Amino acid sequence: MTTKCTSCGGPIPSSSSIYKCRQCVNHFVCQLCKTKDHNQASTAFHTLDKMVVPNAEPTTAASGTSSKLTDDSRRSQTETSSKSSSIFNSDAYLYGVLGFCSHCNCVVAMDKEPSFQCQQCPNSSFGVCARCMPLMTTQHPPVHTFSKQPSSYWAKIAHDMYHLDITCDGCSKQTFNGKRYQCEECSPSYDLCENCFGEKHTEHKLKYIKNPLLHSINQETLGKRTLISADRNGGSNTNWRDPLTGWTKSDAEEVIKQAIKEKENYNNRSQQILKKREEQAQELLQHSQQMLYDSERRLQDAIADGNRRMLWSMTRFS
Repeated sequence: MTTKCTSCGGPIPSSSSIYKCRQCVNHFVCQLCKTKDHNQASTAFHTLDKMVVPNAEPTTAASGTSSKLTDDSRRSQTETSSKSSSIFNSDAYLYGVLGFCSHCNCVVAMDKEPSFQCQQCPNSSFGVCARCMPLMTTQHPPVHTFSKQPSSYWAKIAHDMYHLDITCDGCSKQTFNGKRYQCEECSPSYDLCENCFGEKHTEHKLKYIKNPLLHSINQETLGKRTLISADRNGGSNTNWRDPLTGWTKSDAEEVIKQAIKEKENYNNRSQQILKKREEQAQELLQHSQQMLYDSERRLQDAIADGNRRMLWSMTRFS
């Protein structure tokens, strides 16, 4: 079967060098498209690995069917198999906060599935899914207690993350929270908040833009989970890859490092915006106080002037 480049849509000839995304199950890029700007710009979120599409052996006359695939071909076919989605384009990753069970290491969509956090382990570092919670009486110190946050708590956390320095072109709201959508046709960027999406600019197609803070939080979570999986399953094998993310241990370490940097950048910018707003509020307050003072002075001057005129009139006609 001919592999198609998901960037340009063209077929990739057999045995030619192509690039497969680690994060996306069915994303392949040809040599020409690898250097395109939009693929280069996405490297912060996706990793393209060079690979070779193996040739299938010729059909045998005796069987009338294709011969068995080589081991490399079978492995490649398994890795790019029938799955139509991956963790990186799932709703849980795109729209919500991810966690993982410290016991079974499964991913937990925090706003969809119940989870339990140990109250005694430092920094809430130990949490388990609902399936593993009954095991904690024997698999975790019995004196430890677990709490459960409602799913609405995690949904609110994801919703309340702000899109810094972004203005909704529908309602002019600046640095809004909730979901953000961007027009795929308009240039420069045309953005809508979730309240304006579907109500305005409906003549063009819009795409969902993930909040950078939510992205970095989920990336860090998946990175930490991959490190644990690598220790449990990969051992000393540096080439071992997490089946869920496609990352090796070194990949996960880089992802975590990048995620921490992104969170720091977000928090620093958030503090700058907050400080600027406080300064603007202080300036507005001072301006309002000055206007009030000037108004009172003008009123007092007007009253004094009126009294002088009245006194002059009374003196003149007395």
